[in-house]
Amino acid sequence: MDYRTSLLIPCYNESGSVPQLCGRLKTLRDALDPSESLEIIFIDDGSTDGTSELIRRNMNGIPYQLIAHPRNQGIGAAFRTGFEAAHGEEIVTIDSDCTYDPATIPKILELLRSGFDLVTASPYHPQGEVVGVERWRLVLSKTLSRFYWLVLPQRLHTYTSCYRAYRREVLSRITLDNDGFLGVTEVLVSAILNGARVAELPTRLTRRRFGTTKIRLLQVSLSHLFYIPRVMWARLRGRTRSQRFLQPSEVKPTFHYTGS
Repeated sequence: MDYRTSLLIPCYNESGSVPQLCGRLKTLRDALDPSESLEIIFIDDGSTDGTSELIRRNMNGIPYQLIAHPRNQGIGAAFRTGFEAAHGEEIVTIDSDCTYDPATIPKILELLRSGFDLVTASPYHPQGEVVGVERWRLVLSKTLSRFYWLVLPQRLHTYTSCYRAYRREVLSRITLDNDGFLGVTEVLVSAILNGARVAELPTRLTRRRFGTTKIRLLQVSLSHLFYIPRVMWARLRGRTRSQRFLQPSEVKPTFHYTGS
């Protein structure tokens, strides 16, 4: 089957949020025009709490794919696996904890189709909204944004959001080397440096209701602080990386399940 859009959802120990997530995905599919031909791909990044089994149970009746890593590799690695598996010409990535509402996916696709190569959700945009999110997370994200403003040609309000929409050809021109949370920003930065037309969708970000965040504050902060000088140096040298990053993952998935 030819898909117009692939929806990638990385999951790691998200058993608490899976029922809510799957319910919202069913609502989304019911609201979409049949011509949208949406492909849903879950990437279980080494969960040990039964996340995969709950996905199979709650997605009953809706076509989807489930790819599992044998061990936790990081969200960057999960995205790499999802990019390899996706068939759509448009690729949407979203968190599994429902801190961003999947019901807004038609909006992010509409903006992408208006002429952009990449659209990132932006709760820190003046027209965006943040509800109940931990202060440390807001301080970290907004501070990092100021640093990226200093080294990038395009200023955005949000660089760390996982909720994005891409044209497939953009992904073929950029790199993703980091397996952790830095990989989320690395994809966006690489796209900007390679001339992608990037837009922000003002979005509502809410506090997660189930489970706990997987972000390790110190580790993530240091990875960004080491990465930003590399970006600045690449710009000063006038060179960007344009090799394809859709290469086989270092550790192959243990199984690939297609259900309905």
